[in-house]
Amino acid sequence: LFQRQKRISMANFNLPDKAVQNWRSFRYKGEVYTFEHLNARKITFENPKIPESYTLYITISHHAFTESCKSGTCSDDEYYPNSKDKRIFSAERYLLSKNIPEILLDLPNQFFYHGGYGKFCSCKIKKSDGTEVIYQLVYRIWKQERKLRFHIESAYPLEKKGRKKKVSFWVLCHNLLAGKKLPKPPR
Repeated sequence: LFQRQKRISMANFNLPDKAVQNWRSFRYKGEVYTFEHLNARKITFENPKIPESYTLYITISHHAFTESCKSGTCSDDEYYPNSKDKRIFSAERYLLSKNIPEILLDLPNQFFYHGGYGKFCSCKIKKSDGTEVIYQLVYRIWKQERKLRFHIESAYPLEKKGRKKKVSFWVLCHNLLAGKKLPKPPR
């Protein structure tokens, strides 16, 4: 059943402004890091409750594997090459980002909630050692040229999530497809 709910494609598609389809590899402290797991993709999900399918065009920002220079004294070799947004490579965020493909395949079962500023978040993963991490993925979602766009603007570990009200993945997709307003955050 799970396999029938989604179809995945790594095919090229028209990307919106500021989106990157394939991130370049990066040499950091003598090791080469590659980012194939963060390439743009399209995934189709079929709603099990109503006869409707949703094809999501997904792109991922470099914020999933970089962070701002907190010390103010970061060396040039720490910066991931991006002329528009200078951020340093983060080995911790990179390792966590390896979970993103699996998270994306399981979007209907993720806990979505309002992340502020019209964005939605999902989180919680288990690391390879079995420990649980609150891993927040911040999505900007919109419909463009009849395509449902999910852009991961950032992904990072949280200290604690706090109480959040769940937003249904299926409601988000249905409303986007139908041109309806997205759910508002609770007041």
